[in-house]
Amino acid sequence: MEAIFAPKNIIEKIQGLNKNCVIILGNEPVVSNHIKTDIRYFTDLNNIELQSINFDSSNKLDQIKTLFENNSLFSNQTLFSISIAGGRTLDETKKFIVKVVSENNSDLFIIHFQNFTKELLKSVWFNKVKESSLQFEAKEPTTQQIQGAIRVRANFYDLNLDDESLSLLSNLSLGNLLAAENELIKLSLLGLNTEIDVKNLILHISNGSKFDSFNLLDYCMTGKINKTAQALLYFEEEGMEPLILNGMFSWVFTAIYKLKFSTNTSVTNSKLIELRIFGTTQNLVRSSLNKLSSKQVEASLTKIKEIDLICKGLRTGDPWLEINRFAFGISRLFNK
Repeated sequence: MEAIFAPKNIIEKIQGLNKNCVIILGNEPVVSNHIKTDIRYFTDLNNIELQSINFDSSNKLDQIKTLFENNSLFSNQTLFSISIAGGRTLDETKKFIVKVVSENNSDLFIIHFQNFTKELLKSVWFNKVKESSLQFEAKEPTTQQIQGAIRVRANFYDLNLDDESLSLLSNLSLGNLLAAENELIKLSLLGLNTEIDVKNLILHISNGSKFDSFNLLDYCMTGKINKTAQALLYFEEEGMEPLILNGMFSWVFTAIYKLKFSTNTSVTNSKLIELRIFGTTQNLVRSSLNKLSSKQVEASLTKIKEIDLICKGLRTGDPWLEINRFAFGISRLFNK
């Protein structure tokens, strides 16, 4: 299985291998959409018809068969994009998929297993389809993979991020590739040609909007409750990912936690820079160490981790509600 975060020329690759199908395992949106976009570029360029098909357990075989009949007046070849959400697939449907992929050499196929299982990967029908396919993994990167994944996506957008800026963006996105991708797209639109270091990254993430995430951090950690409320409302109305805001809090409170529980009580500029804390944020961290107790720091970091799970759908809850509760709570602590 290939865990490639920005594959290119996918159709040319499968044709070179005498295959006709691409399998996508998982539903991580950056990778799965990239694969489909790369394939769609080829089909558009070569006047290949696209037929999208969503499979579920209620599909009848006769209904499915009609979808594979190409009646186009403008194309002799079709790309069948088959999406299988999960759950039980009827045996007759499995047999039909195997047959159409293995015997139809004139058309192309994408089969997207959004929620796959170990049982699926071991099944006979899946492995028969796999024989005609190039397979890609579209899962959320692991902690070990995330910086490499962000680097690949940055290279795709012709952005040259140094190691420190990659590490910071990884922390801010809390390991979520979609959150990092959104920031990379913004950076790519600025037409930056030079290497992007941490200071440049922070400058450009603070993009001149009415509020930015660094404003929110400042309002919370200086006890400006009204400004905190205005900023949160603005972000929600603008459709910002709550995971990005939570990543900002994670970045700062992880540093506060390490300093609070360090045996070395001196907080030097070099120590803050080592923790990737720069500029005016250094003053916020210093004041937090004096203002917050050890229990408050631990509780804050625990809450940030809970919000991360909620944002990623791994825990029940409303991400915006929890971000609001946390931000107001911090703002009130500093307002006392």
